[in-house]
Amino acid sequence: MKAALLHILRVVAAGLAAGSAFGLVVGLFGWVSGWRSALEFSNGLFVAGSAIIIFGMLSAWGGFTSRGSFALTYTQTASDMSLAERAKWTAIEVMRGYNVVGTATVMGLALIALSVLTYTLFG
Repeated sequence: MKAALLHILRVVAAGLAAGSAFGLVVGLFGWVSGWRSALEFSNGLFVAGSAIIIFGMLSAWGGFTSRGSFALTYTQTASDMSLAERAKWTAIEVMRGYNVVGTATVMGLALIALSVLTYTLFG
């Protein structure tokens, strides 16, 4: 239980750190592009946050689809891995997909919250 909570905290921390960095990139891009109002920055952050959430969902969906591929399943059965090793590999791959979704969701929600905060404070 403690390891699972620590893992969740790592995903949240990674998402917040990446979201902050990406927010800075969006802000710099907006400033260079001539954005000067809070509404423009807010819209840019909102669109970036939404796009990152969608990217995370599509990334996980692609991972789930590839694991159901007959060619991949056949390759695994033709290898010298035991059934236990294949099950462990599949579990790791499933968790990797959830990590991407979790990190992207936290990152996107952080950008959307920053978008709302930007417009509320400066709009």
